[in-house]
Amino acid sequence: MNERELTGLMYKLLSPKENLECGRLYLELFDKHVLRLGMSAEELDSAKVHEQYPTKLLAEKLKIPLKKAKKMDFAIITSRRFIPIEVKLESGSGKSQCDYYFGEAQLHTQKFSLSEPPVLYYLTLHGYFPERSSASSSGYGAADELTIHQDKIKKVTFRTELLPWLEECSQHAPENFSLRNNLSRLLSFVRRITQRTGEQLQVEEIMRKFFAALEKRFDENFCRKHRLEFYAGDEQPYHQEILKFFFKGHSAPGINFLCTDAAGNVIKLEADKELLFGVECYNGGENDFRRARTLVANFAIYDSSINNCVCKRTDIKRLLDGKNILPQEFIKEYWQKGQKLAGMIGRIDLHDAHGDTIDFYDVDKTLTQFKNSAAIDRAVDNIMTETENLLRRFVYG
Repeated sequence: MNERELTGLMYKLLSPKENLECGRLYLELFDKHVLRLGMSAEELDSAKVHEQYPTKLLAEKLKIPLKKAKKMDFAIITSRRFIPIEVKLESGSGKSQCDYYFGEAQLHTQKFSLSEPPVLYYLTLHGYFPERSSASSSGYGAADELTIHQDKIKKVTFRTELLPWLEECSQHAPENFSLRNNLSRLLSFVRRITQRTGEQLQVEEIMRKFFAALEKRFDENFCRKHRLEFYAGDEQPYHQEILKFFFKGHSAPGINFLCTDAAGNVIKLEADKELLFGVECYNGGENDFRRARTLVANFAIYDSSINNCVCKRTDIKRLLDGKNILPQEFIKEYWQKGQKLAGMIGRIDLHDAHGDTIDFYDVDKTLTQFKNSAAIDRAVDNIMTETENLLRRFVYG
């Protein structure tokens, strides 16, 4: 199945116009699993799904003939927002492709005075963010800035978002034979291309047990002692990140916390910038920073305006230097090594009970390292000691 066939089947299922029997329900489930916008019943009732939607407003602005306008795979237009969706199986995006789609969404939002800012959904097999050449203005900052701006483009994957959508749709299969067949074909195809090996599935289960045990140790008393506050999100990021860990795109399962001052107030470095503490293991995908895959603990500055961490050395220095928030040597180390640390300030490797580093992407090593729950528990004990030593530096300098 190629991309065109894939998106054609999605459209026939998703569009209330094409799927009179279940389209409205499938659209609601698409919002639940893929878009995650929490649209109201009223907004969903107003939604129209468009396949191969042309960038007509942008073409008019740029004085390009409409027949030459780029076409996005989908656009979902509601009473409140314009949602462009681009689907990629393997091939990358064309030059300025995502910029065009996001630009069309902006122009439509302005013209019809929609209340919600646009976000482009980039649905791929491997969880890639679009290339800089495709999203130079919508997804990236200056040429010397490696931080990806995720406030305008949201990457979603076949396994973490599309597959759960299809599986719940299959629980409400339409009576119409053609539609039921379309759903079955698409579900079978997505299940096949998102399969993991038996060993990879074993490692995924080890990671779930590992991070769940670690999360349990970061209890209320520990957090209070070390000036941490649970990060306010639906769940800690390791749940979704584990599902795409063995794909080629960036994945970093971990546990994150907001850092607070002595009075318990969340540390705000600027209105949209907070200090985080986290434990994570990177899979090596989209490795712009050439950073190691080992399990680490570190601090980071999270910028809510771009939904990502601050990475530039000059920004780290400006926000932290001489302010007695983190030990000065952490800032100095980042200033010297900057890019390779990828926003990780005060980064340390974490080790198992035998002093060995942990690299979950190395399947053979992981299956040997964590043969049973006791091995996981012993590693977590050691990691908590190493983590506490780092956190003491934050609390006491």
